[in-house]
Amino acid sequence: MEKIKKFIYIMPFLLYMTFFFLYGLYYVFMTSLGYNRILSDSCFTLHYYKDVLHSKEFYESLIYTIKINSIAAFLAFILTIAVIFLVFLSKRKGYFYTKFFQKVIEAPVFVPYLVSAYGILLLLMRRGVISNFLLKLGVISSMDEFPILTNDHHGIGIVLTYVWKALPFMTMMSLPVVFRVDKKWDSLGKIYNLSNIEFFKKIVFPLVFPTLSISFFIVLTYLFAAFETPYILGVTHPRVLSVLVFDTYTKGSLDLRGKIMVMNILISSISLLFGGIMCLALKFFTKFQEREW
Repeated sequence: MEKIKKFIYIMPFLLYMTFFFLYGLYYVFMTSLGYNRILSDSCFTLHYYKDVLHSKEFYESLIYTIKINSIAAFLAFILTIAVIFLVFLSKRKGYFYTKFFQKVIEAPVFVPYLVSAYGILLLLMRRGVISNFLLKLGVISSMDEFPILTNDHHGIGIVLTYVWKALPFMTMMSLPVVFRVDKKWDSLGKIYNLSNIEFFKKIVFPLVFPTLSISFFIVLTYLFAAFETPYILGVTHPRVLSVLVFDTYTKGSLDLRGKIMVMNILISSISLLFGGIMCLALKFFTKFQEREW
């Protein structure tokens, strides 16, 4: 009865949020088709879709977004494997306190992306903490000798921030599987005389790979629509799609509202595509994992 009462209490709130969510979808879709009550010449048109799909700037931003996100997610994937291997060795050999190392690795998960981006900016900008430190040590003679790592055309600062945030998330998702490798697998390794590297490669990694792959797609899906980091650490050209949408919106022209909504629909559609791939991977790897365990 108490659960029913709680549900009755929150029911108006759920209906309220559902209404605004559905109305938001309706407004975005209808505006993309040319229906805008603010404009007097509102009518059905596919002009906004044609304008976006034939826009060179949109495709440049799309390619740049995919490139930055793919590089960051792939680097995080590789580094996560290295971290998992270190944890695996520590668990077997006791090189360091595993729980403390795990907490240190997972700590950046609790730092917001906005704070992370500002932190990277203060550390790596030409007049930042690291450049001043190197200047005082005499490693560089002037600030101009320090490489441009933030607000650059290659998105180095963006990639570093994404990797710093994605690495602990992917590690946190994968480590429970490593801790489940019990003594029966150790006995199997001894029977076949496997070294630590061979044991990790042939036994641990196949068990971790399904979870690691799902984490990879989760990161890729999130980063595709991320805004704070590329807005702080990016440049005016090229821009990621989320920043392109924001800059177009801040121009304040009502005529661009339909174009903005089309770009939002395309960003959401691509994110849903990544989400669909993630669901298929989850479904496949769940069956695979059940067979393995």
